Amino acid sequence: MREIDHLLIVGAGFSHYAGLPLASDFTEKLLDLEGFQETGPNALIVDFLRKFIYDTFDHKPQAKAEFWPYLEDVFTCIDLSANTGHYLGPNYSPSDLRAVRRALIVRIIRMLRRAFTKAKTQRDKKWLTLKEFFANTQPDRCAFLSMNWDTVIDENMYARGVKQIDYGCNAYFINDDNKLERAESIGTPVKIIKVHGSANWLYCDSCRTVFWIEPSRTLRVADQLFRPGDWEIVSKHIGKKYDKASKWNAWKCPSCEAGALGTRIATFSYRKALDFPMYERSWLSAEQLLQKARTWTFIGYSLPPADYEFKHLLKRVQLSRRSRPELILIAGGSRDAAAATQQNYQKFFGPRLGRSFGACFDDGLNDEAMRHLEREGVLTRNKKATELGACPSNRKSLSPAKQNSHWGKLR
Repeated sequence: MREIDHLLIVGAGFSHYAGLPLASDFTEKLLDLEGFQETGPNALIVDFLRKFIYDTFDHKPQAKAEFWPYLEDVFTCIDLSANTGHYLGPNYSPSDLRAVRRALIVRIIRMLRRAFTKAKTQRDKKWLTLKEFFANTQPDRCAFLSMNWDTVIDENMYARGVKQIDYGCNAYFINDDNKLERAESIGTPVKIIKVHGSANWLYCDSCRTVFWIEPSRTLRVADQLFRPGDWEIVSKHIGKKYDKASKWNAWKCPSCEAGALGTRIATFSYRKALDFPMYERSWLSAEQLLQKARTWTFIGYSLPPADYEFKHLLKRVQLSRRSRPELILIAGGSRDAAAATQQNYQKFFGPRLGRSFGACFDDGLNDEAMRHLEREGVLTRNKKATELGACPSNRKSLSPAKQNSHWGKLR
């Protein structure tokens, strides 16, 4: 297998092309129960979360998402208490807090699956743009480093026939038809490193082995994470029971046969739990790719302050290389949001992104950005794939002169 030339570092803005919400919209989508039964698992979990927010942040259960605290604050308060064995207020013991954390993770996984399925059915312009992007990606030359939990990359590579994935953490693929059986990987895999975990991973708390199932089966993982004991905690706080909780069936680990399969997700918390073997391996794989790749292409990732561990990794590797990587930034959203993202990168990496100012694009994966990726060798575009994608946008990257003027104020 040839060396990876290009590393694509993607954030929530990239997954937004697949219909998934941006981080700023997570809470609203999290609370959206349109079409769900009042006695179903989604509705009960949301009631539980609303009760927790009322008890700890004093927002009434019917409060809209815009009034909720940031999810980073919610996860951080939970983690700093639960991980040290302390209560958060009089009503939430460490075990209760861990149930709240699992409820948040399960609800997010379910929400992401619903959003992806809806976008797949509607197939709007953004979806077609993403399909064009993946249709022309070269998996033998490119690797992905995802800051997200979702399976957007995984499922799109599956769709184009690349069904072997190397997550960089010694994860084993397993079938999930009725029972779990380890399945051997065949063929050359695509590298997808997920430094915060993935919605299709299972982790054995006994033997510490990581497994992954087919990316489209994330609901099976969500069902496995919330156990009868968690539903008892939900019932204690909201006074409602989930009738099917007793039918939960624990999957056994294919390696050690313990009923200890769960997950390890690095949440939005400012105190991310990264001290597990799977993350040590994932971050080492990320560092190796960062060391070797000629280009670092950032797509839909705003370089937020909460990711300080990852930002330190980027800076440390950038400064340790004999030849600096070429940096490509593809931002999106409103003009102001894109400018703010570019400013974050300019402050962190310096005035220039790569060897020229032409490596900044402020309107996402538009035609100009795609052409630049083609020139760099990230994509190999063809007419048929281009016709299936979105039309070129009127917005363009900042010209070298304009970028020089824009960044000059910050030097």
